Amino acid sequence: MGIRNTFAAIMRAAFAALARAPKLVWDGTRFVLRAAAAILPTPPQEEALAEEELLAELNRPREILKADIVEADPREEWGYAAGNYLASCGEEPAAGVLDERAIAHLDSLDVAERAALLAYEPRHIGQHLMGERKLKNLPPVPTAAQWTDAEKARLAALAGPVREGNAVIRAKMAEVAVAMREHGYEPVPAPRPRAA
Repeated sequence: MGIRNTFAAIMRAAFAALARAPKLVWDGTRFVLRAAAAILPTPPQEEALAEEELLAELNRPREILKADIVEADPREEWGYAAGNYLASCGEEPAAGVLDERAIAHLDSLDVAERAALLAYEPRHIGQHLMGERKLKNLPPVPTAAQWTDAEKARLAALAGPVREGNAVIRAKMAEVAVAMREHGYEPVPAPRPRAA
């Protein structure tokens, strides 16, 4: 090590010691002993680095423990949805997660059965609607196959009067066409929809 390097190291150490030594500082009204290093402002680069570290820590993805995750029980969701459906007083009920089979079953209940159903916990109501549990004093919920067969029979029963009504309309139109021909008029054919 040369003389220059030695002298530079001694000077650096001396200046560092002087910077940390207490000094008399004018406080505006009197002289106060303070360490000069505390008076020196923090370099802006160090503040920026500290801020970046803080932001990186705050934005770091957190691990969520399995115990903190609560998965929704579908039975409870069905129970709450059934309660909301039955409690909608004259308003358009929102079915939510309920399927058509469950809605048809809820619509088929009378007032006493609805009150008995709502007396149970949502989880038990959901189990009843899903067919997992039979609740006391309530009719059983039909299975998907039973409900499908009942719907087919209901739609077939509705189709019968419609077919009969269409047959009556066609018979009346035929009578009108015969009467028009007898009086010398040619009936106008029914308009057909235009092709796009």
